[in-house]
Amino acid sequence: MNAHASRGTLPADHPLRRLLADEVHARPPVPVAIPGVVSCLALFDADADQVYERVAQLARRHALAPPAPGGQAIVELPDLRVKWERHGEFCSLTFVRALAAAPAAGPLPSAFEALPADWLAALPGRTLAATDIVLLPEPSAGHDEPLLAQSFDADAIAGSLVLDGAAAIYSDFVLGDGGRTRWLVLDRAGMSRARSARVVQRIAEIEIYRMAALLAYPLARQAFPELERIEQRLAQIAAATAELHLGDDPRQTQQDERRLLDELTRIAAELEHSVAATNLRFSAGEAYWNLVQARVRELREQRIGDRRTIGGFLARRLAPAMDSCAAAERRQEELSARIERASALLRTRVDVVREEQNQQLLAAMERRSKLALRMQQTVEGLSVVVLTYYAVALVAFAVAPLRGLWPGLDTNGLVAGSIPIVAYLVWRGVHRLRLRLASG
Repeated sequence: MNAHASRGTLPADHPLRRLLADEVHARPPVPVAIPGVVSCLALFDADADQVYERVAQLARRHALAPPAPGGQAIVELPDLRVKWERHGEFCSLTFVRALAAAPAAGPLPSAFEALPADWLAALPGRTLAATDIVLLPEPSAGHDEPLLAQSFDADAIAGSLVLDGAAAIYSDFVLGDGGRTRWLVLDRAGMSRARSARVVQRIAEIEIYRMAALLAYPLARQAFPELERIEQRLAQIAAATAELHLGDDPRQTQQDERRLLDELTRIAAELEHSVAATNLRFSAGEAYWNLVQARVRELREQRIGDRRTIGGFLARRLAPAMDSCAAAERRQEELSARIERASALLRTRVDVVREEQNQQLLAAMERRSKLALRMQQTVEGLSVVVLTYYAVALVAFAVAPLRGLWPGLDTNGLVAGSIPIVAYLVWRGVHRLRLRLASG
């Protein structure tokens, strides 16, 4: 028995097993040398295949074979590494560029500068996030402040030590002249390329996911006035429902109830439209915000003097917006429940009124049934009398010839004596006929 057979053969794979196993390795970080710069671009409303095709064209422009299509692709240009990734709602491009030396002065470098201008502008989709992450060795003590002062807005800068003091990161989250935010990573402990890649990946995800999370905020701001209007209309309907009473005009009350039900149905439809327009974005915003918080925790921040941390800055500036989105979503759910309760209350009122009407109708039907029964009994009695009359007349005709045979025979007495017998037989026959018709 060979070695492979001794290990046994597994049952057939689940159809998704390979895909799920590969998902763990779907987005590995790109190694980054120090000094270097990484520029990231997130494109929304873009066909990922079209973006991939643009990356393949860039490779062919440099006489390189295009990468194989898939969830990601990497192109190694002479002085630039290009990485394309497909995400759920967007696709991202990461450009890694090594620097010969740390810049002594001037603006921070960007990897976008190494790209053909026409190629970058022709990318499909719309830019949601674009950032430059510059990695430099930490200057000697006291020499980082001039670099920070020339690179960031002093009033907006946030920074901290990360990964147990291995590096210091800074950003002001401000869109610069090129429409990009800037991050500065200062290596304090000689990070490896793999470790610096993980830092860059977390920063890039913080930048992209915070912008994706904030997409829900404008929808929340638009939803609040509409929800306020629906809430006011619901309160008016509830007040009108409380004022309803049968009074002297039940038909008018029923018309008012139907009108209020129609109004409730309309505002319920408006609320469902609002929920349908925002629910997906609110859920996605919450998921992205959770990812931002998770990436900040993974940085293991330590405060630098009295400077605010990245996590503190985001919690102060981003958390209120996300709380507003959560509040709008909760308000939609509460309004939906209130509309449902108001509809149930009004339907209950309508059902009670209808039940009372049904009871009155049944009582009227019962009275009519009793009256019909009495009339039927009266008619039955009259029928017996009429039939008896005609039957006795027949008897009188039948016994009239007997007077000629027996002159002393009292035919009138015979006719009179037959009346009870004929009446009984007629009543019995009518009664049995009625019972047969009732049972059939």
